[in-house]
Amino acid sequence: MLGVPAFAQNNSAQSAATVTVTSDQALAIAGELVAKGKLEEAEVIIDRLMIEQPDGIDQTQVSFLKGMIAASREDYEAAEKIFRDILADRPDLVRIRLELARVLFEQEKDTAAAYHFRLVMGNGLPDEVIANVKRYLTVIENRKVWRVSLSMAAEPSTNINAGPDDERVTLFGLPFQLSDDALSQSGVGVSTSLNISAMPQINSRARLEARAGIRYTDYEGAGFDDAFAYAEAGPRISVGRLNAAVLATTSRRQFGGDNYSTSYGARLVLTTSLSQRTRFSVNLSGQEVDYDQAIARNGPVWSGGVSLARILDRRTRGDVGIQITREDAEADPLKNTQTQIYVSIMREFPWGITAAVRPEYIRREFDERAIIDPEIREDEAWALSMQITKRDWSYHGFAPVFRYSYLTNSSTLSQYEYDRHSVDVSATREF
Repeated sequence: MLGVPAFAQNNSAQSAATVTVTSDQALAIAGELVAKGKLEEAEVIIDRLMIEQPDGIDQTQVSFLKGMIAASREDYEAAEKIFRDILADRPDLVRIRLELARVLFEQEKDTAAAYHFRLVMGNGLPDEVIANVKRYLTVIENRKVWRVSLSMAAEPSTNINAGPDDERVTLFGLPFQLSDDALSQSGVGVSTSLNISAMPQINSRARLEARAGIRYTDYEGAGFDDAFAYAEAGPRISVGRLNAAVLATTSRRQFGGDNYSTSYGARLVLTTSLSQRTRFSVNLSGQEVDYDQAIARNGPVWSGGVSLARILDRRTRGDVGIQITREDAEADPLKNTQTQIYVSIMREFPWGITAAVRPEYIRREFDERAIIDPEIREDEAWALSMQITKRDWSYHGFAPVFRYSYLTNSSTLSQYEYDRHSVDVSATREF
């Protein structure tokens, strides 16, 4: 039993007496007061319930009402923490996720807000709630002009150069021994990446989309240091459910401290919503790639693919896709076609854990046999990556992410066979 102010039950501020009610009744009264905007009166009851924690009381509902009080007072940071703490153990609670999305929206944390809004779509919500969620997503799409993300990571790998384990290969039908530099080498890289995008509105249906980024990975010694920079820009047009972007692209890569390659071209991205829970995408690209040293690889690279993303339930998302890439190098033996098929599942678990797993199959077939090789090169690779994030951990806005990946590549030519285990421990923040 719990004593609550009489005015809380009688809705009259004239009496200062208390009445005795059950804990469940007190919780129901607090909920009614929050709904009516009588926050101070509700908070008296909520704080009492949080302190005494009577047996059988729904502490999730108590915390929820505390978060609603904070949100009503526009203390969105406090409300965000409360709602995140609840979802850490109960990721299946749609109402909590909706309220978290709303307070993130109010703080203009649009990427996180859109993520939570989309995760609740198609979970049996009333039509008016779905319509409201869509309005929030539209505002997010329209108002966020600039996006900046910064990531820092440590990346230990058992095979940073994708080298073979076997030191003997066959060339011209004769056995040769590879140098130590050509064999697989382990190492730890430290990488930093920065991405900036801008999407200013042109009119009600069109935006200018522009983004640029750089990623630099530093290994002990300069032999495998890798720097990559890119930029792309073009119009994005929305007509009904169809969203189309046509972008001019360019990139520059350095490897081992030397200039490696330059590319320029264009890509087309088409996205449409098949339902509230399903999105379908098509991407096509073409680019001219010029290599600074391996000039025999110069030539156009064409790529096309489709993907399907679906919200499977209130805490699970699935993706499946296929991508085909054609590399038309100047040298006929280097011309090849690559096919990549992947499936990805992301799910939120209790204890604040979000996990994702992505298996991939990759096949690469070359057109002709090189003079020094005994047969035409054909590669077949299997890859598996896993990622774990602790949703309720953050340091100055940086969220930790742990990734593990494994790749095994078999080939008709032994010098291209290798295995690689990699770990990526990173911290990322979006501004």
